[in-house]
Amino acid sequence: MRRPGRPGVVALSLAAGFALIVSACLATPSPPPEPPASRVLASPRPVRTVSPFGTPEATTGGLVPVDRSLLEVLPSTVGGLIVEPSAEGEAGSMSDPGLAEIAAAFATAVAVDPQTGDFVFAAVVAVQPGILTDQLFRDWRDSFDEGACSQAGGVVGNAQAELGGRIVFIGSCAGGLLTYHVRIEDRGLLVSASSVGAGRLGEKLIEDLR
Repeated sequence: MRRPGRPGVVALSLAAGFALIVSACLATPSPPPEPPASRVLASPRPVRTVSPFGTPEATTGGLVPVDRSLLEVLPSTVGGLIVEPSAEGEAGSMSDPGLAEIAAAFATAVAVDPQTGDFVFAAVVAVQPGILTDQLFRDWRDSFDEGACSQAGGVVGNAQAELGGRIVFIGSCAGGLLTYHVRIEDRGLLVSASSVGAGRLGEKLIEDLR
């Protein structure tokens, strides 16, 4: 089996797709409260530089299938908001050659509160069997956080907690945005989410994974 070569580009492309969708929401809402000090590292982890990702127009190669059935792992609503498929988030990543090296399929979803500007974006990836090592998962988290925090002041910390009975890796950005990463090994899935707002939609979404 060929070892995946650029997992960071994949996660960054998904996170960057999310950034394009919600960048308008970041301009107005108040930052959410920071997580408790016990859940955030005192010093930030250095973030790797990742090359720009491809787009469907600029990248050649096969497309990674979008499988909306993967979104069944997500709750149908979060904080009273409908969690809806995000065609924009999928279009920015489905022809990324790096994604094709680790993913059998993927899908993205978003929920936005137009009144407060709170939002959550989630990516669900069906990973190819036998490919997700601990290092690959860490690279994925680091790169996703870099992309998600690129419009929120950069990564300032990360932590680990238990939500909904699962171990969750949490990243925090200087601007108040938080990221969440869960590895569902028995189903071969990765779930990564980014959210901002006092409603903590990302935390609620992860707690209610099905």
